[in-house]
Amino acid sequence: MKRTLLTTLLTLFAAAAFAQRGGVTATVVDADTGESVVGAVLTLTPVKTPEKKQYFTSAFKGAVSIPSLAYGEYSLSVAFLGYNNLDTTFRVSASKVSLGLLKLKPGVQIETVVKEAKALRTSQKGDTVSYNAGAFKVVADADVEGLLKKMPGITVTDGTVEAQGETVKKVFVDGKEFFGEDVTTAIKSLPAEAVDRVEVYNKLSDAAEFSGMDDGEGYKALNIVTRPGMRQGQFGKLYAGFGYDADTETEDKFKYIAGGNANVFSGDSRISFIGLFNNVNQQNFSFEDILGVSGGGGGRRGGMGNYMVRPQSGVASVNAIGVNYSDTWGKRNQVTFQGSYFFNNTNTENRSTVEKWYEAPMIPDTLSTNGYSDTKGYNHRFNARLEWKISENQNLMIRPRFSYQSNDPWSRTTGWQYGAPADGGSGYSRTDNFSDALRHGYNVGTSAVYRAKLGKNGRTITLDGSFSYSDNTNNSNSWSNVKPISDVRPGAGDDPLAWDPADYTDLRYLRSEAPSSSYSLRGSFTYTEPVAKYAQVSLQYRISYNSQERDKRSFVTDDDTFTGGVLNPLLSNSYESGYLTQSVGPGFRFSKERNTFIANVYYQRSALDGQIVRDDAEKIKHAYNNVTYFMMGQLNINRENSLRLFVSSYTDSPSITDLQSVYDVSDAQNISHGNPNLKPTYSHRVNFHYTNSNVEKGRTFMWMFSMNTTLDYTAQHLVQRPGDITIDGQAYSPNFYSTTENLDGYWQLRTHLSYGLPIGFLKSNFNVMAGVIYTKTPSMLGGTVDAATGMISGGERNDTKNMGYDFRAVLGSNISENVDFTLSWNGTYNEATNSLNADKSKNRYFNHTAQGNLKVVFPLGFTFTASAAYSQYIGFTNDYSEDYLLCNVWLGKKVFRNKRGEVMVGVNDLFNQNQAFSRSTGSGYTQNSTNSVIGRYYMVQFNYNLRRFGKKGSRNIKDYDGVESSSGSRRMGPGGPGGPPPGMFHGPR
Repeated sequence: MKRTLLTTLLTLFAAAAFAQRGGVTATVVDADTGESVVGAVLTLTPVKTPEKKQYFTSAFKGAVSIPSLAYGEYSLSVAFLGYNNLDTTFRVSASKVSLGLLKLKPGVQIETVVKEAKALRTSQKGDTVSYNAGAFKVVADADVEGLLKKMPGITVTDGTVEAQGETVKKVFVDGKEFFGEDVTTAIKSLPAEAVDRVEVYNKLSDAAEFSGMDDGEGYKALNIVTRPGMRQGQFGKLYAGFGYDADTETEDKFKYIAGGNANVFSGDSRISFIGLFNNVNQQNFSFEDILGVSGGGGGRRGGMGNYMVRPQSGVASVNAIGVNYSDTWGKRNQVTFQGSYFFNNTNTENRSTVEKWYEAPMIPDTLSTNGYSDTKGYNHRFNARLEWKISENQNLMIRPRFSYQSNDPWSRTTGWQYGAPADGGSGYSRTDNFSDALRHGYNVGTSAVYRAKLGKNGRTITLDGSFSYSDNTNNSNSWSNVKPISDVRPGAGDDPLAWDPADYTDLRYLRSEAPSSSYSLRGSFTYTEPVAKYAQVSLQYRISYNSQERDKRSFVTDDDTFTGGVLNPLLSNSYESGYLTQSVGPGFRFSKERNTFIANVYYQRSALDGQIVRDDAEKIKHAYNNVTYFMMGQLNINRENSLRLFVSSYTDSPSITDLQSVYDVSDAQNISHGNPNLKPTYSHRVNFHYTNSNVEKGRTFMWMFSMNTTLDYTAQHLVQRPGDITIDGQAYSPNFYSTTENLDGYWQLRTHLSYGLPIGFLKSNFNVMAGVIYTKTPSMLGGTVDAATGMISGGERNDTKNMGYDFRAVLGSNISENVDFTLSWNGTYNEATNSLNADKSKNRYFNHTAQGNLKVVFPLGFTFTASAAYSQYIGFTNDYSEDYLLCNVWLGKKVFRNKRGEVMVGVNDLFNQNQAFSRSTGSGYTQNSTNSVIGRYYMVQFNYNLRRFGKKGSRNIKDYDGVESSSGSRRMGPGGPGGPPPGMFHGPR
């Protein structure tokens, strides 16, 4: 019996010992310089079972993390191109084992024989997908944007980057922020040649990274890992060109472009410059729209937006400069700094047309307008991030920011809205609107986060606070037609072109002054406590206060001199408001072996205290109580498959301008009125991501699904041709009258697939993407306007449903740096229906673009660059077709001994067919619109690539180009081909 018991115990102890596992960490560095080596391949072999080999790669800063190895002895071999292999052994006998620094000694550079191996395209670790830049060959002086366009699951449209179905909010370089939130500038400021890997991941907020508690405020980000040999030196690209436009009659005949970027890297100290000056509509930046001039600013509960937007439609002359600086200070590198400053000045001219058909259930009318605008804009933007690691357990981060924006727009729009009454239309009205404004404003603020670990692992506190102040002025002169609708067709009679403007036009002239200011205070406290080895609970309290003041005064003047005038109370709007929002709630987090589940719930109370400053001093007070939640699950099935699920809710409270019971008759043909009974919207959101990365075969598959539904959606109630409306003794006969009201039933569903694979016999990468998006938007149509309250009674609900199908295929060459081509096709098919349409007919339209780009470098350094894009828009329901072919051709010659220079001669829009056309649908309408574009011009351009690497600033290829990427498949020497002129391969401009 004793022997049996002893044997059993020994067996159990042996099994337990055998089952024990430990984690291993290490850092791979250069033995001579001490610099980290990224992408080194580690081969791990158990001594007892040598057939069970495992492979790992060193990540950012050379870090190696092997989460789980069975206890025992292992042999390790570390390899990287240009270094001698490092062979060693170690034993795992504890839960955590550190191998310290694995030092690789540089080997002999062999240039006589080069064996090219098939590069690994992607790898995956948790929610991070890493793209090996060496597997995607581009021309030698292409920028990061050109590299991203060849990677599966990533799309770049007008400088906006979307990865795995989500918009990328920030770009990091070696883990450090690069040009703040301006993704467009970031991807155009680094050459593709400097990139070793591109990592796509879900970036946690600053507070969540320290506490480990995902607070749901993260975002999609890109981390560009630079090649080790290019972290010491200077590199970049400079270019200048001059051209002539023989076809234009309205734009500048002489064309010019100059600019470039320069990067000075010295270890952790890095500075990057970017500049662009041209009148050919090349734009490489976004700006912070603090004035709301692009339709996205303003925002709720504070008025001053913080939105990075692309410039508006039209042809722009651009002057832009920017600088980004980052460094690390202190004996223990405890202080890190990143900052950027950007300035741009634009002058944008635009000639636009709109054709808008109102269909059932609306009255069948047509709106046809022509417009011209000239807008001058100035933007200054500064932001910085200073992080101080006070100690191992304390951390302080400060983010100061400042932006200034000036906007000087001039615009004129004329046209008609018409529909013969005999055919069911509502009559004829003249559109004549003019505006000349001067807007300027600034936004200054800072945020700070203090984080501390309280001894026990997982026990933390986080204090987060911010302050911002904004001030802006908006002065304008404008006129608008207030003439009532006529039943008589213009030009009726013997001469159909003759019509008397006095019969259809009665202009009202306005001079407006609208200064406003706002400030916001925000703070939060978060406490986390471990409750088990892999679990934490948290408690968070948040408070914010937003205050805003606005004093708009409008004066009706006698003529277009806009002098003097009488204050019009209906067009004037002065108010002050304060929004206090508080939320508190617990959270729970479970994380084991990179599998994570997080759940947070909050009770939220928002209180609005406002006042409309008029003779009767209308008070507006509202309080809202809500419960919001956030849940996230991350499941890493294995090294190649991962699932990620987000489920959350959020609220959006109406602003004081939404709630005020006053009319807006600034456009007499489109009058609106506030709704004091509006409630906050309450939305539920679901996001699901599945990623599969087959490293051996170089295949990548991604599936994304999202759902968004909103209760109490802020919907428009629209009455077309409401008849005569008397407001404060003045009679109006507008085309449209609208208010807002809460309706349930807003839905948006979207799914997106992406699949990429290499095609060996073509030496190319093939990526295919497809998606479906469904949107249902509720609204109210029709009814009667109550002159006493300004509200609309009656009417019927109309649900506008849009179903869109999109498909994109891209074939990108991977032959060599001397032959680079990309072929792509993308198409979108849309169907729109309105529930009030009795016959339930669908508005169907389709648009697609086929595009090809080619660059070839011939012997003796001659180059040929060309691009062609054919775009077509087809309206099936309205029997509409619009198409054009955009073709650019350039011939070039490499110059200088190292062939870093290139002289190019070419033509933009060879057939002079370029257009900017778009189609959209809404509640009872279809709209076609066009905007100005750059047409055909001829240009001579010179490009020069700056390359100077190594501690002594060597120009020798051996000092930097011999250091290959982790794949060893790409060799980019200075004699490689030059890239196309900036914007050469972009779509219509």
